[in-house]
Amino acid sequence: MKFINTFTLRFLIAGLGLVLPSAGSYASSQDEAMSYDTVIATWQPRHESIAHLNEAEKILTSSRYLTAGGDERERVTRFTNRLRNNFDTLNAGQKERLIILEARLLQGVHKFEQAKQHLSQITHYRSPAAQLLLADINIQQGNTEQAKHYCEQLVGQTSFLIAFTCMVNADFSENKDAKLLEKLNAFETYTSAAIPNEKQWFYEVLADMSLQLGNAEEAIRYLNQTAFNALPISALLVWAEAHFKLGEFDTITNTLAAAVSDISTVDDGLLLKWAKAERAQGITSSNVQSRLAKNMEIRVWREDSSHAAQVATYFLEVQPNYALALKFAKLNWEYAQTNNDKQLLERAQKAVDA
Repeated sequence: MKFINTFTLRFLIAGLGLVLPSAGSYASSQDEAMSYDTVIATWQPRHESIAHLNEAEKILTSSRYLTAGGDERERVTRFTNRLRNNFDTLNAGQKERLIILEARLLQGVHKFEQAKQHLSQITHYRSPAAQLLLADINIQQGNTEQAKHYCEQLVGQTSFLIAFTCMVNADFSENKDAKLLEKLNAFETYTSAAIPNEKQWFYEVLADMSLQLGNAEEAIRYLNQTAFNALPISALLVWAEAHFKLGEFDTITNTLAAAVSDISTVDDGLLLKWAKAERAQGITSSNVQSRLAKNMEIRVWREDSSHAAQVATYFLEVQPNYALALKFAKLNWEYAQTNNDKQLLERAQKAVDA
């Protein structure tokens, strides 16, 4: 599973049981016809429109937290379309921010090449936000050296903590070396002068590294440096996986049940962790698992590349269907090629061959 590599830099940019059938009968067994208009999360329509770029950037960032309403991306997309229609009336700074906002939307649905091409419209070396975004995209694509190049350009333009964390995170995405964790941990002293978002990201990266190196307790300790309700989804995925590794399944389910008021708006990755924790406790039917199953059903029908890793993991670990798991692991590999994506593909292939 991908944790930090998929989500880490995004929130910094703005501040700078339904039982599923087998693969062969999957499409024909649906209880209702679906189309591309079928939605996964529903919400009450909002009548207010986004007024300015500051608001749009904040709303898109807010989509990565438990308090998200589910309609943030759709609202921001409407806003960017409106500004794009009046692009020539914007000043240079507004144009740059719009392009970055559009690139973030593209990245969010794994349109990585389109996002990079979009960002080519602006001068990268003068835009820390673009460099952070390009670093994140290249990490997801498995382009470690290119990611480090963009991280290095941050030196002198952002805080030292951001630039250095970016570089170490890029290195670690390719080489899971404990020395890199030690190297980054040595810079904890810089957190005393860091703003909250920078500090939270620093500890999130340390937590993810610790988890991938097999130290779940240390991962939780790092995450505890931030209040639970202030953690983005990316950090909550690390939190849930760490507790899962420790066998603390009830901690996952009880904490999320208390924190979530509407499961229809919860990120699929977190629903997946939640469902796995329930299954580990012998719970085979719940609202969480039914919601996740329906979401997966729709994503399979759409062949959703932006959530392919989650779909593959679901059919490997929650509702076994290894043919579908392999199909979506391959689809995920077409877009994201980190070591974690490779391992997911290998697991799916091994399951099919067994």
